Amino acid sequence: MSEKPKMNTKIKAAIDFGPLLIFFAVFYTMGIMPATGAIIVATLVALGISYALERKIATMPLVSGILITVFGGITLILNDPIYLILKTTIFYVMAASALAIGLIFDKAFIKIMFNGAFILPHAAWRVLTWRWIAFFLGLAAINVGVYTYWGLDIWVNFKVWGVIGAIFLFTMSQVPFISKNQIEPETTE
Repeated sequence: MSEKPKMNTKIKAAIDFGPLLIFFAVFYTMGIMPATGAIIVATLVALGISYALERKIATMPLVSGILITVFGGITLILNDPIYLILKTTIFYVMAASALAIGLIFDKAFIKIMFNGAFILPHAAWRVLTWRWIAFFLGLAAINVGVYTYWGLDIWVNFKVWGVIGAIFLFTMSQVPFISKNQIEPETTE
């Protein structure tokens, strides 16, 4: 049985964050409409590279890519950045909804996000899932609030730097819970 191709971590980081950084750079040099076009193209290129290297595209980047293409396209056609802001909000709500649906069917979809990084008992996965649902819903509300109260320039900075920081801090805040509940894998001698 052949092993699935694995992506180099630097290439993975470039694929994951490259389109967002390109969006940020183009926004501050050329404006929101060129930045929207740039992120659509960069996202599609990143998905293509990801597929070429791993022969698959993970669900979250694929859904995000579809949303950025659709809502970015609407933004460009109607010349209105509100659709780009809505895309981000819809993505967070969809992520929270997918996790909630998993809980309804007693499935911990959050495990997919962590890709086997650790093993937890079922009850701990449920708690972690509820925490991520609350986090995603909070991000959705904050996303709309930042644009509504502070405008496009602040929203772009929040989207690029604030969200990355918030995800990092939230993930780190979960480490004690994960460490406390982690199950050590069984070893065979």
